[in-house]
Amino acid sequence: MKTILITTILIIGLMAFSYPGFAEENVWEKDFVHALQKGKAKTTGQAEGLGYTPAEETVLENAIKQAMDLKAPPCEAMKIAVDLKYSPYSVIKNVFAHGGEVDLNQLCMCATESGINKQIVAKAAADATSSLGTPIFPRDEITQAQCLREIGLGYTPLATIPRIIPPPPPVPVSVASPAT
Repeated sequence: MKTILITTILIIGLMAFSYPGFAEENVWEKDFVHALQKGKAKTTGQAEGLGYTPAEETVLENAIKQAMDLKAPPCEAMKIAVDLKYSPYSVIKNVFAHGGEVDLNQLCMCATESGINKQIVAKAAADATSSLGTPIFPRDEITQAQCLREIGLGYTPLATIPRIIPPPPPVPVSVASPAT
């Protein structure tokens, strides 16, 4: 009986670890890190062909787009790219642009936990555009984001400033005619 129980547990364990969904949970991560490292590598020695190396910005954008297409968690992708010394602004902007339904507050909190300034997150959110060139986040959504309120970007109702009416021009007085 004891042997059957151990064998059953062993078989169930092997099945769980061999399940494709379990084994490929972070399949995006290996390719993502490899692409980012390749983008940071300096060309040394003989280059192949014409020696063209895409700009870091292009490499970053393509890597983030591919990772987001593979349903990578935006926070994890952002942390990896920033750890590999990519510009936090560019990383966050590309995550917003290619991340689909990325939550502004969630990514903002993740970024601040990683030591990224909230002003950078706000600027990246404001500058992120879709492939059609339309802004990802409306200005109101950025200003009303809970995470960004602490830096003074929070929503405040527009105050009406009273219009100042200038005084009327003075009545002209002529020196040639006597005043009566």
